[in-house]
Amino acid sequence: MTNTNCLNCGKALTDAFCSGCGQKADTHRITFKNFIFHDVLHGTFHLDKGILFTAKQALTRPGKAALDYIVGKRKPFYNVFYLILITIGLMLFTRHIGNSLNTSDDSIVQTKEYVNEASKRIDEVFAQKNKIIIFLFVPFAAINSFILFKRKKLNLSEHAIIAGMILLSILLISTFSNILFWFKPIHHIGLAVSLLIIAIILFYICFGYFNAFSADYSKFEITSRIFLFFVLIGLELLFLTWILVGFATNWKFGEIKIAPFG
Repeated sequence: MTNTNCLNCGKALTDAFCSGCGQKADTHRITFKNFIFHDVLHGTFHLDKGILFTAKQALTRPGKAALDYIVGKRKPFYNVFYLILITIGLMLFTRHIGNSLNTSDDSIVQTKEYVNEASKRIDEVFAQKNKIIIFLFVPFAAINSFILFKRKKLNLSEHAIIAGMILLSILLISTFSNILFWFKPIHHIGLAVSLLIIAIILFYICFGYFNAFSADYSKFEITSRIFLFFVLIGLELLFLTWILVGFATNWKFGEIKIAPFG
């Protein structure tokens, strides 16, 4: 259906897209065929392409992919922060499935015991606010990299994009590791696999920032800055843990047992 005026905003059409609102000039009638083959299938595969592209970029070149996005090459990318939220949900879901699969049918389900009320409160916070807690990596990492990597002349929000892309890679790795633990034979080498996953995650954080800023610093400079980045993250994590434990114990502290994310 060809129109002389945009059916959305009414502006005169001079091209394939409306210059006023951006809607396509040619709007087809919604028939069953168009609905299935265009609206549903095209929309689905277009969405998947963006998600898969962004996930691949996060795993193979997180720093440079973030810089591409920052300079304006955004069309092929899915919104990284939406994808982080989706991946957090997927990660927690795969962990839940793993816990279910690895609980034997004849096992006795026991009520979780806590050392004290403070331990219970902390565990509840981790369980209820896990997305927020995981997402805190982005602002802290952005602030740290903004302080440490000045030569690129990026603002704080742009550093948050880099942190978001790195966090996405970490979440994808964590999701894969959860699926790996679905298989009981892995449990025989569970400690070794867990340590390997932690090492890979730490490597990806280093790789992400090296990938983004290696062109601006010598090897010694970027290595020392990445080391300082981890020091700052560690201090921030300790500070947050101190606040959380203090709040949960009314600042009396004492014996605490924490089991984050279930």
